[in-house]
Amino acid sequence: MRTPAALLALALAACAHQPAMDTSASLAAAETAFAAHSLREDMRVAFLAHFDADGVTVRNGWIVSNDYLRDRPAPQIVLDWRPQYVEVAPSGEMGLSTGPSKITSKAKPDSPPAYGQFVSVWRRDAAGTWKVAVDLGIGHSTPALWDQPLQARVSPTQAPAGAAIGSPIATGTLADAEAQFARIARDRGARAAYEALGAADLRYYRGGHPPVAGRTQALSATTMSDERHAWAVERSELARSGDFGYARGNYAAAEGQAPLGWYLRVWRREAAGWRIVMDVVNTKT
Repeated sequence: MRTPAALLALALAACAHQPAMDTSASLAAAETAFAAHSLREDMRVAFLAHFDADGVTVRNGWIVSNDYLRDRPAPQIVLDWRPQYVEVAPSGEMGLSTGPSKITSKAKPDSPPAYGQFVSVWRRDAAGTWKVAVDLGIGHSTPALWDQPLQARVSPTQAPAGAAIGSPIATGTLADAEAQFARIARDRGARAAYEALGAADLRYYRGGHPPVAGRTQALSATTMSDERHAWAVERSELARSGDFGYARGNYAAAEGQAPLGWYLRVWRREAAGWRIVMDVVNTKT
């Protein structure tokens, strides 16, 4: 396991060759510092320090994290994680960070750890400070991505060279793209929606399973289905550059029914239209 200091050095070194305007290095460093804070003190203190005032997570629905944690005792766990993939909007004030996580019990430190993946959207203020705006994740039984190097970049506006591109059917606003996804999922099923709107490098996360990277891999994953859920946006935000943003909300068996779970979807606008970069679901238990 790398130490927090080594992780910070890795985050900075991996992006040292990139232009000064590239803020992906600073987001990777912020995520690494957040994780180090969790190990140094505890996760509650670290979350209160690094979440924005309106930053949210899921506890049987979307809640403001700081409001939830402020008057609660620190959980009796050690939470460790590291950024493995970081993508920042060209305007530099919004970004995605994701990577592996590990939970160890303080009461039973010799018990097997719980593994997972975190997904966070961050905002950067005028002073250059990053804060978490949205946080969601999944758990799975075995470690994944801990040994993978950090990838950090500014969001590209072109699809990767040689990547197959679907029809430009989501070329309006981010809200239009979400609505298009919901319509396809309702009429033809989830697989059709991800096939139409997933980026070539789509990251697809579902609880109980390791993360899947790549649209082709996601479409053939065991967790991909043709279910026709109703997806409802609760909030979305767009970067100043207008080509990167997210939507978070819930999904249900049909419109108006109780949620089956909650989702975070990060979008990138490419030449052919909006494409899904990250899709993570937290199923109701």
